[in-house]
Amino acid sequence: MTELSRDPIVNVVHNGIKEDIRVLLSNRRYRGVLILVYSGIDTMAFIGMPEGQVEVKSQDFIEWADKYIIFPCADQVTGDELYGARCGILHTYTPHSRLTRAGKCRVLGYMDKGVPEVRYNPQKSRELVMVSVPAIADAFLSGVDKFLIDLYSDKQRARVADERFKQLFQELPAKKRNRISQQSASPDRQ
Repeated sequence: MTELSRDPIVNVVHNGIKEDIRVLLSNRRYRGVLILVYSGIDTMAFIGMPEGQVEVKSQDFIEWADKYIIFPCADQVTGDELYGARCGILHTYTPHSRLTRAGKCRVLGYMDKGVPEVRYNPQKSRELVMVSVPAIADAFLSGVDKFLIDLYSDKQRARVADERFKQLFQELPAKKRNRISQQSASPDRQ
């Protein structure tokens, strides 16, 4: 029988992606949280791609974010805006991307906890929307749960996802060598 931690969903999603985000969040390492959230959306889009597709496209990210990143307030951010923010932080470590420079989406600015979690005031700026980092993390974590339920409700998609999970980074324990055999194998122990 295999350990539960060897299950790809537990290993990759719960003990990996989600736990890493929670650790950074609890230590108020918000830039790291954002990088892992945006990378996590890419990963979920990869897992959910149609069979036969081998690379995530921007549209996959955008569609996943539009469907699964939901804030508990009236204002929302779009998948395009999250993709623009992703490109900014991952490529240049700035809030700006090709999409924001072209005026195709608003720039995401970030704040600590806030209610409402998304704040947009077009009287102050039509180009800027402020988003709570803890809220974006919560929206992502909840979105992952909803996505996995949707994904595994469809047998065909579940089969494809299972194959993709095998490709993802997993953390497996190293085999422990017997202490006696380690000592006898050591050249300075003679």
